[in-house]
Amino acid sequence: MSKNLFIAPFAAVLLASAAQATPLRTLTLRETPQTRDQLAAEVVEVQTHRNAGAVIATDALYGGLAGLAIGGGVALINNDSNWGRDLAIGAGVGLLAGGIFGAVDAATMADRRPVGFGKSFGVTSGHF
Repeated sequence: MSKNLFIAPFAAVLLASAAQATPLRTLTLRETPQTRDQLAAEVVEVQTHRNAGAVIATDALYGGLAGLAIGGGVALINNDSNWGRDLAIGAGVGLLAGGIFGAVDAATMADRRPVGFGKSFGVTSGHF
């Protein structure tokens, strides 16, 4: 038993001396500061917007499809012979709600200026 007590510390000393055999190296990183031109070249932002009519039509279409699905659910729950009426009412309400949502969405995008070389951004217009 006493031999086992001496073997463990002796093995730890041998491993510790082997670990100190190589010199310690440190890694230093040199970061070059970026200039404003380099930073501006990396950051690019593009904002686009769709035509207001396209926004209203797309939202009305999706609203109509959602209303049609809800009308189908109502027709299945009612389980009567007026399923055509339920589908038509659902699609109509969905079209109206989607159209209103699209109009509000298009109106909130109206305050943003167009990006690019449109008619208002000509070279001679002074807004270039």
